[in-house]
Amino acid sequence: MHKLCIRLYVKTRWLLGLNAIQIHDELTAAYGQDFFAASVDHLITLIVGIVPVLYSLVHSDPQIQSLVFCKLRGYIFQLCLMFSRWFIAFACIDRYVLTSDDVNLRNFAKPKIAYRIIIIIISFWSIICSHRIIFYDIKGNFCGIIDNMVAALYHSFYVIIGGGIFPAIIMIICAWLIRRNLEYKYKKRIQYSVRSYQRNPLDRQILNILIIQIICYIIFTTPQLCNLVFIAISVPISNQSNEYLAIESFSTFLAELMLYLFPVTSFYLYTLTSHTFRKELIKSIRSIVGQNDRITSVINRRSVVYHIEHQQSPINTCSNPVTNSLMEIK
Repeated sequence: MHKLCIRLYVKTRWLLGLNAIQIHDELTAAYGQDFFAASVDHLITLIVGIVPVLYSLVHSDPQIQSLVFCKLRGYIFQLCLMFSRWFIAFACIDRYVLTSDDVNLRNFAKPKIAYRIIIIIISFWSIICSHRIIFYDIKGNFCGIIDNMVAALYHSFYVIIGGGIFPAIIMIICAWLIRRNLEYKYKKRIQYSVRSYQRNPLDRQILNILIIQIICYIIFTTPQLCNLVFIAISVPISNQSNEYLAIESFSTFLAELMLYLFPVTSFYLYTLTSHTFRKELIKSIRSIVGQNDRITSVINRRSVVYHIEHQQSPINTCSNPVTNSLMEIK
């Protein structure tokens, strides 16, 4: 899917007067790396989050049966969420950098820098989220931070700030900067163009995709942020009843359910928002189907040739003795 986004963005950048081959290399190396990393991370997030839930429908919930699983699942799940948010945030930064007129700024869109940023994000959040392994515990049917006000406040603070507010601010600022750069390039091309120049709808589609992605990100992450505030406030409450813990567990489940929606909505957002993305998707599907048809036809043709040759070979072997005997009679 990220390759289709790259094609869409390549066409937009071609309209800005840049070399298409160079743009494709830059996007595939820098912007594509962030998007591909986010896509892989989204898949891991769904596996880590949904598989234990499906398993608990038939068997006992492993999160409340094994403390090790409770700690590791919470740690890996939080890591994947942070990775995906910041991968997308830096992908938005790459979008802005690649639309800038500043050559020095565009030099940051290189594969070497993209790989370094990915490594920095992974290393940073692996350390920041390590408190889950230390402070997570099981109480009744709840797996989380229990009876530790400092750890709960720290967890709520860093998730709200680092996982909610900062990525959203970066996305919004990048969307505004991209819009400004595209408007500037549009006015510049009109100024130096002899013939009438019409605004290309691809520019608007890129902005629409980014804006809708930001809106969905805010909608899907807000319930988790509210739930974290609720959990942090309820930590000092002692002697929590089983009903209270059940409500807290249910609210956590709903908040996580909203988080699962964000990784799976990218495809639908691009498909519903961008006409060019739909065309590229249909073209890719047709090329894959056509390639499979060609492979099947070649295999069938070879099998037919082999079958004919296999049938002819016994006839040739049988005809040789008869020919030889006739020659002897003559």
